[in-house]
Amino acid sequence: MKRYPAIALIEFSDVASGIRAGDAMIKRAPITMLRTGTISQGKYLVLIGGEVAPVEEAFAEGVSNGGETVVDCVILSQVHDQVHDAVLGMRMVCKESAVGIVDTKTVSAIIRCSDAAVKGAAIDIVEMRLGDQLGGKAFAIYNGLLEDVEAAVAIAKDRDEGLGSIIRTTIIPKLDGEMVKQIDTTTQFGRAVTQILSDGEREDAAR
Repeated sequence: MKRYPAIALIEFSDVASGIRAGDAMIKRAPITMLRTGTISQGKYLVLIGGEVAPVEEAFAEGVSNGGETVVDCVILSQVHDQVHDAVLGMRMVCKESAVGIVDTKTVSAIIRCSDAAVKGAAIDIVEMRLGDQLGGKAFAIYNGLLEDVEAAVAIAKDRDEGLGSIIRTTIIPKLDGEMVKQIDTTTQFGRAVTQILSDGEREDAAR
């Protein structure tokens, strides 16, 4: 997968405004339209990538064109590789170590918080879920040594200071193996694998 040095995302409150602004963005500068579309709550996202200057120019055009319909937005001129990949749906293996979870009100918020977190602490971003089946919200799961996960969550909070976009954060010092399996399979309830009988569970208790 090609990685771009810069990415930007704009969240619009309605579909019509998002499509109009997206069209204006790609006409404004030579950028790549990485992904566009609706998420929960009827919001419309436009994600672009490319060299820094064109992305900045297209981003400014999109924000200006969207006006009051822009719910939130983020531009990362030197995006971290993990954030770049996670935004495009790639996941990493979850290890049986410390885990930090950050929930945000918007998709843009989790992207900017996670970029700051992974640049400031030696953690892996296991997954970033962006809007769909989350009521328009988003979350990220950070994985690593406890001190690094604690630092990452603290950095994410600092990045959000004054914006009020973080709903909740939590840190688990050592994630249980059963939860590791569940997270590695999926974080979507409807796609999860049903565990009929877990290790250590009495057979008579499962009847």
